Amino acid sequence: MSLPPFPIGAPPPGVPPQFAYAVDVPVVIDTDVPCRKCSYNLRGLSTAGRCPECGTPVGVSYNGDLLRYSDPQWLETLRRGVNVILVGIVLMIFTMAAAFGLAFAKPAHMTLIMGLISMGNGLVFLAGAWLLTAPDPSGLGEDQYGKARKLIRVTLLIGLVNNAVSFAASMQGFYKEVTIVIQVIGLMAALVGLVGQFAQLYYLKHLALRVPDLKLSARANFLMYAIGITNGVVIVFGAVGAIGLAMGSTVAGVGGGCIAGLAALPLLVFWIMYIVMLERFGRSFKEQAEFARQVWAEAA
Repeated sequence: MSLPPFPIGAPPPGVPPQFAYAVDVPVVIDTDVPCRKCSYNLRGLSTAGRCPECGTPVGVSYNGDLLRYSDPQWLETLRRGVNVILVGIVLMIFTMAAAFGLAFAKPAHMTLIMGLISMGNGLVFLAGAWLLTAPDPSGLGEDQYGKARKLIRVTLLIGLVNNAVSFAASMQGFYKEVTIVIQVIGLMAALVGLVGQFAQLYYLKHLALRVPDLKLSARANFLMYAIGITNGVVIVFGAVGAIGLAMGSTVAGVGGGCIAGLAALPLLVFWIMYIVMLERFGRSFKEQAEFARQVWAEAA
């Protein structure tokens, strides 16, 4: 695959002007520019030279913050992260279907089975998100989405710990009051997870701008709010229903469950859109990694 024929020194139509392309003659860098491999400040060096720290061609780092000029290994890491998340989604669907089948055969083991599946899926999603949120070695983009990138990891860790606690609690048979407390803690953890999902889509929105793919960025922005709102309704009213039933309130239990069920319908559509979007990101990262290898090879 060869690089698309964009004119040197100008971004393609519709791309924000801050995305600059390579210069065709060597120049001395007179501003702070981080090396794409090690983040060393290249101010004062010629674009025809190499980074004194890691040997990466300086010209690659002078090309702006487009992904095609990034470290190819980092881009491959992002692609692997997307692939692991997609595999996790497929595994979750199949394991949940298998779990329901086992539940009908041995309903007494349903809690144990669902708990183990939840923890296993959580580990897979954590691994994928950890790869997807690997920081750019150059440090570029951290001022725009660095906090969101770190927040994704923290919220996933909190969600994993909550799954373990909820699983352990479900196996003990606590009193009603303790069960209610555990459900409230679960609600808080679910809301933290919702914040993490919002942060992930915010992060992807900005990564898409570095492709640049304005349509993909707009899709991430739309799903950021669509999933955030509908998933929030499902989480809150689902918890209201569960807590209401635990406290003996049939009205609260049924009402909360109905509202959560209605919100789950559009949420399912948005999650399908999310899966399709992730697949597009995976293809885009692969393509940009191939471009980056060409750019770095030519610069070398």
